[in-house]
Amino acid sequence: MNHKENVVQYWDSYFKDSEPLKINPNEVKVEHTFDAFLKQIGDTCQDVLDVGCGMGTSLMGAKCLGSTIKSGVGFDASKHAISFANQTVKLSGITGLSFYSQDESFLKTLEDASFDGMICSNFLDVISKELSESIIQEIKRVLKPNGLLLLKLNFFLDISLIEKLNMELIDENTYQMKGVIRSYNLSTEAWIERFDGFDVLTIDGYQRAPHLPKDRILLLKKYEEERLE
Repeated sequence: MNHKENVVQYWDSYFKDSEPLKINPNEVKVEHTFDAFLKQIGDTCQDVLDVGCGMGTSLMGAKCLGSTIKSGVGFDASKHAISFANQTVKLSGITGLSFYSQDESFLKTLEDASFDGMICSNFLDVISKELSESIIQEIKRVLKPNGLLLLKLNFFLDISLIEKLNMELIDENTYQMKGVIRSYNLSTEAWIERFDGFDVLTIDGYQRAPHLPKDRILLLKKYEEERLE
């Protein structure tokens, strides 16, 4: 089974009816916890990469809320999501942002230490372990020393939620629904361990939907230099 192809098809179908929006950048305000983190990225970083950006709303938020960000690049394998992003920034007059319909191989085209800020929201934990790991290694390569990584993860699935959602275990800590990976289910501590070479600045939560547990927000900072154990 081609899990990657199934995931791409699922999310492209999910985004296909999204209509572009006209946003007034001056009216974008911090309305919830995740917005506050996006603002921090936008206030701190000049060049920001959004990995698996979906419709690009996180990168747009960082740009509109922040005072420092000059340029931003987002990529996602969903053509419908990227179409929404490009049309929305054009309609809204949001400058300095570019969005590309690309898969994870796009990362390999980027130079070492070429971004001082990165966003990755609800992406690394809805793909396979192997793909997730390869992307994390590219994130480490592309992010500058002292660069910030804003990582948002879905809530941890306990046994009761797994049973309630009728999720199927297909690999270690990996669950699918109707043939599509919906969770690479690790504890917050386990996710942090995957980002060796980073300091954890903040751990927080975001109530995405009232009937669900909180998503997890991690703000990480890459070491200035490699540290000896």
